[in-house]
Amino acid sequence: MGEFKRLEPFRCPIAMKISFRYGVPSTAALVSAVCACIVLANCTDSSRPASGWQASVAAFDQELQDLQGALAIPGLAYAIVERGQVVHARGFGTAHPPDTTSFSLDTPLRIASVTKALTGVVAMQMVESGRLILDAPARSYVQALALPESVTVRHLLTHTAEGQIGTEYVYGTNRYAMLGQVIEAITDSSLHDVLSAHIVRPAGMHGHESPHLGAHAGLVSTTRDMGAFLATIDRGMLLSEKGLTQLATPSRSIHDTPLPVSLGWFAQTVQGERVMWSFGQDDPEHSGALLVRLPDRQLSVFIFANSNVLSDPFRLLMGDVTKSPFAMAFLRLFAFSAPGAPIVRPARNHVALAAALDSMETAHRYRFRDELIGWAMMDLWTEQVPGAEAKLMLVRSRYPHAVDPVMHFASAMLSDTAQRDLGIRDGAQLLIQHPLNRWMLLSQGELLQSRGRMSEAKAHFERILALPNQHPDFLSRLFKAWSWMALAQMSAPTDTEAARRYLGEILGSAVTGETRAGAQRMLDSLTHAGTPSRLHGARH
Repeated sequence: MGEFKRLEPFRCPIAMKISFRYGVPSTAALVSAVCACIVLANCTDSSRPASGWQASVAAFDQELQDLQGALAIPGLAYAIVERGQVVHARGFGTAHPPDTTSFSLDTPLRIASVTKALTGVVAMQMVESGRLILDAPARSYVQALALPESVTVRHLLTHTAEGQIGTEYVYGTNRYAMLGQVIEAITDSSLHDVLSAHIVRPAGMHGHESPHLGAHAGLVSTTRDMGAFLATIDRGMLLSEKGLTQLATPSRSIHDTPLPVSLGWFAQTVQGERVMWSFGQDDPEHSGALLVRLPDRQLSVFIFANSNVLSDPFRLLMGDVTKSPFAMAFLRLFAFSAPGAPIVRPARNHVALAAALDSMETAHRYRFRDELIGWAMMDLWTEQVPGAEAKLMLVRSRYPHAVDPVMHFASAMLSDTAQRDLGIRDGAQLLIQHPLNRWMLLSQGELLQSRGRMSEAKAHFERILALPNQHPDFLSRLFKAWSWMALAQMSAPTDTEAARRYLGEILGSAVTGETRAGAQRMLDSLTHAGTPSRLHGARH
């Protein structure tokens, strides 16, 4: 099934590939490549002697296969890295359905936004060498960047370059991509060559043609290569200890409030455990990637799939890895379980779930709150709304003080009006702290709209449209389109001309897919059959 096996004798393909792919390598590059080859050559389960390891690995394998089946992911692979060694790796399923070729550790796909994490490492290398200053204006390196003068390199790395600069995390792609131009200006080299010299060769990665490479996305890689990357980080070959600490430490806003990101990576604490992570979801190529590293344990996992549902259902771009069942399976089994006694996930059937959690949380001192929300998100993705409602109600009953942005988002997709009202209450609290957060504004607007509170709902959608300093990337366009759609729906019963204007904004924008199709259907219905009923699901 694609598991690593000991190779004897072993001829290192990485060092051989360097010789013709990158020209004559430096001595340091050859040494690092040989080190990486030694790690991969000896990668078997037996490289970790603890008897408890096997039980956790077996449970992890089973949970990944269960998630793969539930989400209809054709192929998936992963690599676990500990203290500079890839200690376990495996692949499941098919690479190119309906073809039956196995999805293996060497199946190449775009890692999508996990590319941002590699860019973050390169940026920190430049900082450590004195070539890049985090708090310098980005335009001091590239004057032509379409940015406000006050946007710094740090703002780009922390996704705080939009809205009120430095105050609020706003996940984006185009502004992060500008780091590529900054790096190219500093090095007088292409981003491709910089990543090759600073990441690919030192890590002993094979390298793949990446025609759409940017600082934000587009790198083509494999599970095996990403395992080598993580192993090289552990060995301290890419950054100093101080640099790695910065990548594992959440940044803070100009108001000294915590952000969900460090510098190019996400960073948070999960039940006392520091976690640095990255994710990717590539819609055109249908790939998904998840990278999770526990810096205090030097323990990491990279998970790769030929489907974006590895990440998409769990709204990871909101900045919380705990909503990913894939990530939490890894944390629960390898960080929070005692050796030889893995905390195995209870059945997700909501009928028996409450009783199981009572005994498990008491026995293991592990909280399932965030996993419950992640499982509810999976139910919503697979259109099992009653299951999602039961799990979210269980969260509210077990953890009555929980006010969670992802749960607030999920509330807008529920049928239960009582839970929608609780979502409105949560949203009001969240927006006090984050008045310009577009995810919270959108969900709150939809909740208010669903409960007939139209004037309040309209105000939230109009606030999204009026947000300052928004770069016109695909996410910004989507939020505007979703807001125009909601305003059209609310206007249609009494002001069809206003509704048509809002729909015209969508159709005149670069938005594609179901959102655009829904706008066209609604415009057609206004023209031919009076006012339509409220449309659901355009953004989900």
